[in-house]
Amino acid sequence: MVQDWYYADGQAPTGPHTGEQIEDMIRAGRIKPETLVWQEGMAGWEPAAAHFFTAPPEGGDVPETDPSQSFSHSGVDHGGATNYAARVAQRHQTEGKLSTNDPRAYADASIETERAKRGIGPDGLYVDAPSRGPIEAVKVCFRKYATFKGRASRSEYWWFILFVAIASVIGEIAEGAMGSDGAAINGVIAIATFMPSLSAQVRRIHDINRSGWWVGCYWLLSSVGGAYMGHIAWQSGAMETASGGTAMMALLSLWGIAVLAYSLTLLIFTVRRGTYGRNDYG
Repeated sequence: MVQDWYYADGQAPTGPHTGEQIEDMIRAGRIKPETLVWQEGMAGWEPAAAHFFTAPPEGGDVPETDPSQSFSHSGVDHGGATNYAARVAQRHQTEGKLSTNDPRAYADASIETERAKRGIGPDGLYVDAPSRGPIEAVKVCFRKYATFKGRASRSEYWWFILFVAIASVIGEIAEGAMGSDGAAINGVIAIATFMPSLSAQVRRIHDINRSGWWVGCYWLLSSVGGAYMGHIAWQSGAMETASGGTAMMALLSLWGIAVLAYSLTLLIFTVRRGTYGRNDYG
């Protein structure tokens, strides 16, 4: 999965930027080999030369730098950070904004501040749609029984869907063991879990910054659309003739393919990672 990049511009980390945007800024001379860059999963900030500059920028060669000058600074144990970042850290220390002269600590603290501003929690997810365990996910989804606002993380949604699936299997087993008396159990489970499942799916779609109407339109297509076509077939008497029956079956097949394609689209949406930070829905 493609991850966004940040770079230290001398005051605070700037980003997020895609790799292509970083390359554009390299060509424009805004980012140099010694500029610090960082993305999710990296242990700390590293020079851009370690990840980019694999080929000379358009219009000329990459200026040669002296490694001893680029990655060392007198009196500063910065473990591979650049003179540029060390000078920034020292200036901020002089101004009373920094408690250490280690530029990595400065950069890490800055990125945490930036995350907090954007609403990103310690797990890297939006603070109001965090990673959840199975029990917590079930509790949250039932507590938000008919809440269609806000967002839900992948773990919250899929743990609840697993719970619903297990409850349905238990209902089927009970129905098989109890006969017709067990049918009420299945009905209660279906009614109790339908609305929280629907609202959780809408919140999951919101988490990737898409409208909940993606879910609403699916139900319109699958239920209302199917009922409407059945009504047309019954009113027109299409099924009473061989040619009419063939035409109606072809139409129903097309409808079924459309519903299946839509279902796969929603499945892809629900397994995608949520927006990094705030979006239009939270």
